[in-house]
Amino acid sequence: MDMMARSYLLQNCEALERDIKTSYIMDHMIADEALTLLEEEKVKAQTTQRERAAMLVKIILAKDNYAYVSFYNALLHEGYKDLAALLQDGIPIISPYNGKNSMDGVTSYVKTILCEGGVPQRPVVFVTRPELANRIQQKLYKLKSDPGWVIVYGMAGCGKSVLAAEALRDHSLLKDCFPGGVHWVSVGKQDKAGLLMKLQNLCLRLDQDFTYSQRPPLNIEEAKDRLRLLFLRKYPRSLLVLDDIWDSWVLKSFDSHCQVLITSRDRSVADSVAGNKYEVPVESGLTHEKSLEILSRFVNIEITELPEKADCIVKECKGSPLVVSLIGALLRDFPNRWEYYLKQLQNKQFKRIRKSSSYDYEALDEAMSISVEMLPKDFKDYYRDLSVLQKDVKVPSKVFCILWDMETEEAEDILQEFVNKSLLFCDRNGKSFQYYLHDLQLDFLTEKNRSQLQEGWSSSGLLFLCPVHAWNTIWARRETQTFSFSYLSLRWKEAAYQHA
Repeated sequence: MDMMARSYLLQNCEALERDIKTSYIMDHMIADEALTLLEEEKVKAQTTQRERAAMLVKIILAKDNYAYVSFYNALLHEGYKDLAALLQDGIPIISPYNGKNSMDGVTSYVKTILCEGGVPQRPVVFVTRPELANRIQQKLYKLKSDPGWVIVYGMAGCGKSVLAAEALRDHSLLKDCFPGGVHWVSVGKQDKAGLLMKLQNLCLRLDQDFTYSQRPPLNIEEAKDRLRLLFLRKYPRSLLVLDDIWDSWVLKSFDSHCQVLITSRDRSVADSVAGNKYEVPVESGLTHEKSLEILSRFVNIEITELPEKADCIVKECKGSPLVVSLIGALLRDFPNRWEYYLKQLQNKQFKRIRKSSSYDYEALDEAMSISVEMLPKDFKDYYRDLSVLQKDVKVPSKVFCILWDMETEEAEDILQEFVNKSLLFCDRNGKSFQYYLHDLQLDFLTEKNRSQLQEGWSSSGLLFLCPVHAWNTIWARRETQTFSFSYLSLRWKEAAYQHA
């Protein structure tokens, strides 16, 4: 280890020993191959928290520059930003060609660049999704010469942020396209005060030597102007990553004529900004095999040794990285609850499946509810009506015109808003649009509106009893258009039983 890096560790060892909890720090370092399982056991063997921290620091001091970078990155990821700041100036300069894992592009150079830019580490339990990561990289290469936007969008819990971070773990991409570095900002839902704070923090990160100003920007417009100046003069070939963008007005505040990567649930969020735009939809979930791999890593059991219930649980997770990770984390704490969590999934009891994880949300219902709550009130009512959709059935827009008693264009505008927000999916076959929900979205809606479904009537007066047969009735009659909305509302129950 470099003398300077070693010196910073020794200078700050008292603060590190006093404050850090070693368990999660070691998980990250083991994932980086900077710490061995034997060394982890040596740390765990210590009696007190402080002694464990002291042993970890001692072990790191005996290692190389790579271990220092891994430790620093783990501190950032686990929220020890103040402690990481103490070590930041001691980060060693590492040759981009002498790092570990250089075969897959994750060199020490890459780790240092991403660490300095605040890019999240891989989750402790991580599986690759190379096809999607490569697709993001292909779009990022298009930003090599000109400013523009890469928009990674998809429904809640599909792994957008993890995929975006993974796409950046590539030596050639960073060196060829973004030698000025990467700057990751976790945005989320913000009001004007919160947005100004995000902008001020970014300005401070980019101008730590106060070259352009001795004070933070006082308003959003001033912050926007300063960012434009910083990216133009100090970081002309860098990448700004805006994670979890919800509103177009927020995005416009970061429009600094630079290269930007966005993650969002809203496909249309970048419509308000100018420049080249490249979209990467995240529509496919984890494969069955990848989901089993995540479970096996959480419970530390080989895939072939997993109980039979594991296959059933994976099927119920419907390919969602969020749900698989929540279940895996719960089973790590309660390894005998396979049947219990399977029943909760089968009964759509999402509120009972809660666990802190590397995702921003602790439960599926929380992640999905927040998207629905962001809709205007009348749109919420329309979205609730989608509870009558059936799994694996794609419904043409004409059906929704009948359901909502409106013109085709008006219904399609509403449905497109749901599609843009990743709350609904659309298959376009020429001029024909067909819509469907992800299984988890439908399960969420069914559970949320269970009482209304049992009563049989929606807010618009439509009966939801026997929905399969009711949909068949609509489908059978949609070509002739011989009935009106009022007819449908009055005859729904009769139609359902006629086709039973």
